[in-house]
Amino acid sequence: MKPIKTLVLLADDAMARLFENTGPGKGLTEIEDLAAKTLAETKVRYADRPGRNNAAPGMGQHAFDTAEAEHDQAQEAFVHAILAEVEARFTEGGYDRFVMAAAPSTLGVLRAELPRKLAAALTVDVAKDFVKLKPAEVVERLGDHIVL
Repeated sequence: MKPIKTLVLLADDAMARLFENTGPGKGLTEIEDLAAKTLAETKVRYADRPGRNNAAPGMGQHAFDTAEAEHDQAQEAFVHAILAEVEARFTEGGYDRFVMAAAPSTLGVLRAELPRKLAAALTVDVAKDFVKLKPAEVVERLGDHIVL
């Protein structure tokens, strides 16, 4: 019987790590730390000016906060770059399942941008930031959701 291979993504706003599991009880093996590579290659194209909003007809205009808009654009660009790499790894590695755990705000963007192939293989997604944990600690934390 062929072992079930699982690709595990841990992410937050600035880091992403990929792990693989080759069957129950085998734990996690780190494949790659995507933070440095992905951040170097990610080019964020910010809007030239923040948007404006009319409170009501004939009322004054109000500018949106630029810091929040830039953060959202950078986060979306980072997630796109991560998901492109994860999808390529998933296809090349012949994985059966996909698991992701991310900080809640990052997980929302990941879910919204998840490619169809990864969405079909998604077994568990957890809204927790495990990116700085050791592999054994991640296995322990995900133990309530999936056997690794």
